[in-house]
Amino acid sequence: MLTCTSTTSGPVAVLAFAGRLDLDGVASVRTALHKALADQPAAIVVDLADVDVDNDVTLTVFSAFASFAGRWSGCPVVMSVPDQRPRALLHRLGITRTVSVHPNLPAAIAAARAMPVPPSVRYAVVAAADAPAIARRRVVDACRAWQLPHLVDDAELIVTELVANVVRHVGGIMDLRLTLRERYLQLAIRDGSTQRPVRRLPDPDTGEGGRGLVLVEAVAASWGCAEAIDGKVVWATLRR
Repeated sequence: MLTCTSTTSGPVAVLAFAGRLDLDGVASVRTALHKALADQPAAIVVDLADVDVDNDVTLTVFSAFASFAGRWSGCPVVMSVPDQRPRALLHRLGITRTVSVHPNLPAAIAAARAMPVPPSVRYAVVAAADAPAIARRRVVDACRAWQLPHLVDDAELIVTELVANVVRHVGGIMDLRLTLRERYLQLAIRDGSTQRPVRRLPDPDTGEGGRGLVLVEAVAASWGCAEAIDGKVVWATLRR
């Protein structure tokens, strides 16, 4: 049985796996990684010191996740792999091209913490009628502070639709986070519902409903949804 222990080291998330990594365990690894990413850390460190690799192909879960994390938020993935055999497998499979691999956990954490932390702002927003307007003001402030006035209109449209979806379907308090990555402005909304958003076209007869994610998809460079420990994160990016 494969287990995962999650801790933090400053802005870095550390996931220590233990047990046998076989094909059945890949899904649980993927889930743990995506939940860690939903917290939007500066970097994710994966510790395989206590992992027995049952099948070489199972290691590709880490390169696939690193590619996804890079597209979503630019979050780097660093691995601690003390055992020479899985380190050699990671290299042979080409995984070291997308994942930085180190021989022990302190070295991996040090490498992750040495990476630049992107500028980010975070706000708690109550899912009330004025939530979209409040979120738009936060977006305008961030774009001005980061000298991105050309992204204001598109960023306002995206955050309006994402926040309105939480107001309409979830309620409670949502977490709005804006992050300035090397190539993208990232907008993310975290809420307490595990129900993933569904992209629907407007009603063909009335023309009503279903425009939110269609608009987001049309404007954003990319968008998606990540499972979190206590809900989900819906995110979108705009090219800088």
